[in-house]
Amino acid sequence: MSQIHSAGLDLNLLKIFDAVMETRSASRAAARLGIGQSAVSHGLARLRTATGDALFVRSATGLEPTARAQRLAEPVREALLLATRALRPAAEAAFDPAGRRTEFRIGAGDYAAAVLLRGLAAEIAVTGWDIGLAVRPVDRRSAPDLLDAGEIDLALGMLSPPRRWQERQALFEEGHACLFDGARLGLSAPITLEDFTRLPHILPSLHAEFSSFVDTALEAQGLRRRSILATAHFLGIPLLLKSVPAIATLPLRLSRLCANAAALTVSPLPFEAPRFEVSMLWHKRDTPVPAQQWLRERLAAHNAAQHAFA
Repeated sequence: MSQIHSAGLDLNLLKIFDAVMETRSASRAAARLGIGQSAVSHGLARLRTATGDALFVRSATGLEPTARAQRLAEPVREALLLATRALRPAAEAAFDPAGRRTEFRIGAGDYAAAVLLRGLAAEIAVTGWDIGLAVRPVDRRSAPDLLDAGEIDLALGMLSPPRRWQERQALFEEGHACLFDGARLGLSAPITLEDFTRLPHILPSLHAEFSSFVDTALEAQGLRRRSILATAHFLGIPLLLKSVPAIATLPLRLSRLCANAAALTVSPLPFEAPRFEVSMLWHKRDTPVPAQQWLRERLAAHNAAQHAFA
């Protein structure tokens, strides 16, 4: 116990270490913590003395953690999370959606925004609750960092496995479908493999890549497709299909929504395709927060109901 009360143990040093691990920069860590850069540098010097390790070394891209720092990262983050929970007020009032204005910051791409938020948005609209859903685009690469930085409260979509200090809840498994303007192309569902490979494709791609599981499946059969456009704006694809003689492969639920809104045709894919898990991801510091609990529960309930009829 004497080690815990040692004058050399300053828990603020853990906050500095954690901020530098996240930002890889003394100046950005200082800005995040609201302290001067010199205080960060002084804190790192004290940590080097305490650990006997350099912890961070300069590189062309910033401060790179040593092997010792990488081993310390998760235990330090866990310690900070435990301290945050311990100091949280003991009795937070239950969240009342009919109360004062509440805004939630949600990370979601086009698919997640259109498919996962529509039930909750409709509920908010008809109940008259003064609740705002502020949605910003994220993907599986950016979502964990934005959660750690506190820039979003919740991420939705096809997400990476959670970090130790994050939590994830699966909502449902999703498949894919082919979407096209049947009247323009003179086609009806189900589309044949011959037509699928003959027609040009518009690709949904968060990083503007012209390859996906579709190409892998076709190559296994000695086939290929002609991809003419790749876009991260999934909801722009139905508009393109109304004027471009092409087809697209989109998640099933999004395909159905787009077909209803733009008078398009939905068809099963002419080959076996992998399914993917749709989930929500949040930081453990928000797990006990009543407003955040309410948000997650409402989203899970709405999407469970939609999934039952999918």
